[in-house]
Amino acid sequence: MSAAWREHRLRTGPRGPGLDVHELDSGVPGPTVVILGGVHGNEVGGIVAAGRLTRKPLPLRAGRLRVVPVTHEAAYQADSRVGPGDGLNLARVFPGRADGSDTERLAHLVTERLLRTADVLIDLHTSSPETEMPLFAGCLDDGSEAASRAVGLAVAFGAPVVWTHGSLGPGRTLTVARDLGIPAIYAESPMGGVLDDRNLDAYVSGVRRVLADLAMLPARPARTATVPVWLHGDGDVDMFSQATAGGMFHAEVALMDRVQAGQPVGTVVDPQARVLQHILATAAGHVVTLRRRAHVHPGTPVAGIAATRPASLGLPSDALVPSGALR
Repeated sequence: MSAAWREHRLRTGPRGPGLDVHELDSGVPGPTVVILGGVHGNEVGGIVAAGRLTRKPLPLRAGRLRVVPVTHEAAYQADSRVGPGDGLNLARVFPGRADGSDTERLAHLVTERLLRTADVLIDLHTSSPETEMPLFAGCLDDGSEAASRAVGLAVAFGAPVVWTHGSLGPGRTLTVARDLGIPAIYAESPMGGVLDDRNLDAYVSGVRRVLADLAMLPARPARTATVPVWLHGDGDVDMFSQATAGGMFHAEVALMDRVQAGQPVGTVVDPQARVLQHILATAAGHVVTLRRRAHVHPGTPVAGIAATRPASLGLPSDALVPSGALR
């Protein structure tokens, strides 16, 4: 018989922000896995996928799950990537501050009450309503023990793309988890701001595969494995190619197209279709972010290219790369 889900609330204080935690405990010693959705309030796919996990009985054989469908409630209520009160991006302020703004206090609450209790972190994101990304599982791969263990979990998730990062900027859940010695992965998918059953099912199935890999769920019958495309490099989408002119972006490539350095990936045009800027690929690799909304301003990110992982990085993860993934 499956254990029952229990719900409780964590608060930063009597009047401060908080969040609802759904917990499932097998009663058998094993890993504690924390699953976050809604770190960005407008990324509804991760929210609903996390919520779906709590609506279904899970035959948990060991360990416990702690699932937070909506991590940043104020941003969710505002349909925003950032906190409406302080304008801060929760995914850039970890580990937070107990005496900070609402978003910083929330990051501190997640760090102290959830991440410090975890053995594994799964952070469910999606592309934004403005920019597309492929379905992928990502993680740090910097040679640390926690990151090396995370790579195996990212592969186990079963997404068609694995994207590993030698480094990430400060303030992320993944970097804090690494510093705490916790393997952490995240997921992204296209159609940000829209609930698409294919992506929701991929998230729920991916989480279940990770739990099976951790021996927390029974292993499912073997399926024909899809060899993922394995990318490696900077995962900071804030730093990719940007428009230098205001106008409308017209993409000339599609997600996951392979491009060469200097190849056109799009243009910025004015209302008379006059080209104001040619956007060129800054490196060879796959198109991993692509602006979906046409209107852009100077500084708007419009396209990102990620390189295929080298066959050897001199890291433990070299042994995990399946044949055919480096394409």
